Amino acid sequence: MLRAAREQKEWSLLNTEEITKIRVRYIQALEEEEYGILPGATYVKGYLRTYAKHLGLNPDDIIQLYSASVKPEAAPVYELSDMVVKSRPLWVRPLIIGSMAIVAIVLAFSIKSWYQPEGNLPNSPYTSPPLISAPDPETTAPSPTVPETPKNSPTDVVASTQDGLTAKLVFTQPCWIEIKIDDQAPFQGTFAAGTSKEVKGIEKIELVSVGNAGGLTVTLNGKVLPSLGKAGEVRRNVVLTKETLNQL
Repeated sequence: MLRAAREQKEWSLLNTEEITKIRVRYIQALEEEEYGILPGATYVKGYLRTYAKHLGLNPDDIIQLYSASVKPEAAPVYELSDMVVKSRPLWVRPLIIGSMAIVAIVLAFSIKSWYQPEGNLPNSPYTSPPLISAPDPETTAPSPTVPETPKNSPTDVVASTQDGLTAKLVFTQPCWIEIKIDDQAPFQGTFAAGTSKEVKGIEKIELVSVGNAGGLTVTLNGKVLPSLGKAGEVRRNVVLTKETLNQL
């Protein structure tokens, strides 16, 4: 149904990606019902709803068809063991508990007799050493005071500001964007006009795809980057590194 509606509009997969802001890989997965490619059921329903709206289909009907096609996992069946457990008479348990209590009492008296033998202990020649008296405050020289080192010196502050990359994204128009930080998995989202987002990385911050380049302003470590493009223009693979920062 999704593929037929797209072909009726004569949209190619690349055109559909630019219009819906959904990656081509996910569009093919939705049309072929291979939902395992997508991150999860929540993303599947969100993409189906967005895709159906752009194609002019009823999103609720598409979601119902998806829910009906997904089979719930069957609950595991546990088989009962054929082993027969023999029950003990009720009088056995009190007998065992009483026997254990008697054994514990006998052991306690035995240990006490071992550590406390009869008769007085012989006098030991050991005498405790005299206690050390406190020093006289008048004769004790005060210890030299060491000047306290400031917690954050100017050198440390400059070094901390130069470590890593901090990109502030300000959205002046509605914009869909996909971001990848260092070697982490990319993440994406749609941001409304007037919102902003701050991302931090160590070596590289990559703007994998920007749906509306004219609606985004990027500031890297406090320095404003030139405009990425015009309103409605799609930009891909904008890489921000420390070399980019040095070129500003």
